[in-house]
Amino acid sequence: MKSLPRFTLFSLLLLLPQGVIATAQSPRAIPRTSWDDQKPDPKPDLSTITAPVEPSSGDSRPSPNAKVPESGQIAADLQSLFDKAQAAQSVLELNSVIDRCRNIVGDMTRNVAERNYAKKLLSWAANRRGERRSDTAGELVASQQLENAQALDRAAIDDFRLAIDYDPLRWRAHHNLGVMLAIAEDLPNAIAAFSKTIELNPQFVDAYHNRGEILFRLENYDAAIADYSKAIEINDKDAALFSGRGNTRFALGQIEAALSDYQSAMSLAPDSAKSATEFADTCQSLGRWKEAAEAYQKAIKADPKFTRALQNAAWMMATCPEDFYRNPPTALQTAQRAIDQSNGYINAHLLHVLAMAHAANGDFSKAITTINQAIELAEEQSLRRELAEHRSLFQKKKTYLQPSRSP
Repeated sequence: MKSLPRFTLFSLLLLLPQGVIATAQSPRAIPRTSWDDQKPDPKPDLSTITAPVEPSSGDSRPSPNAKVPESGQIAADLQSLFDKAQAAQSVLELNSVIDRCRNIVGDMTRNVAERNYAKKLLSWAANRRGERRSDTAGELVASQQLENAQALDRAAIDDFRLAIDYDPLRWRAHHNLGVMLAIAEDLPNAIAAFSKTIELNPQFVDAYHNRGEILFRLENYDAAIADYSKAIEINDKDAALFSGRGNTRFALGQIEAALSDYQSAMSLAPDSAKSATEFADTCQSLGRWKEAAEAYQKAIKADPKFTRALQNAAWMMATCPEDFYRNPPTALQTAQRAIDQSNGYINAHLLHVLAMAHAANGDFSKAITTINQAIELAEEQSLRRELAEHRSLFQKKKTYLQPSRSP
């Protein structure tokens, strides 16, 4: 199965100080899913029908919750159904498994163990079908088929809910449901789904991570830090956890603690453009120009197409108050590269940076034209005011420089 990218949901929306711009994301930026970089949810073991078992925990070895027929014989249709599930790859094949499971569940002539096994297998197949549909939705988003993608996302939500209906202890389905609800901006129910995942599997790191991302979005920073910190206790080798906690600490004004987290993230993921950019952005906001410049260089070297690094490095080169780090020609080239790499998601922030670069190069006519386009796209009133202030400077043939700050 083609895995969805392991994006964080909200970290790139970090509200940085004036002059350091966060890059807008595509319409389907999502948290880490439970099927990314992991083994698929294992199918219920058919052999468990032949011996008494404990109730399923919904973990990596689910089993039917039922007493078994004394004969210990496995019905031929169950064996066939298991084999079909084992081979199922497409949504159509999973549909067939689900339909056959429903028939067995509703057949009162079957013994309890067989019906309960069919419930577990139906739950597994529904969860798997939801993952397939979500994968396809991601591909449709990439090809700009947004309405079809949204329809598949809704179908995936229904699949994960169906999986939970037939096996309420299947924690993977709860987590996957949270992922899709987060995509749909149903944040309270996404939090509830991640919380249920944690209740069922307290060691599942992604559930803490994703709940923390949403709490960050809701500005419940203390709770978000608690989730990231718990996840780090479980796995202190995951750079994304330190990035998330660093973003949250930055939002609380805990700057040194944020920098420490970003440095941890860079140490754990030395080739991560995102981690280096987060560190660079924070250094830029503090006027630590040398550290910012070095980190932007590292980020762009790691990923020459990373829009956020290109954009914010261009901003610094166009507006840095220190001559040594201001480089208008390179700022203009880099701002244009950021737009070229934006996959068509050109927003007011990108155009703002491009306008600054034009002004820094003395081309105030292009700067005004570009910033007018940015104003048309800007939705936040505060951004519109800032853009209008900078346009006034350009009309007076003046450039904008960031305030000088003490390191």
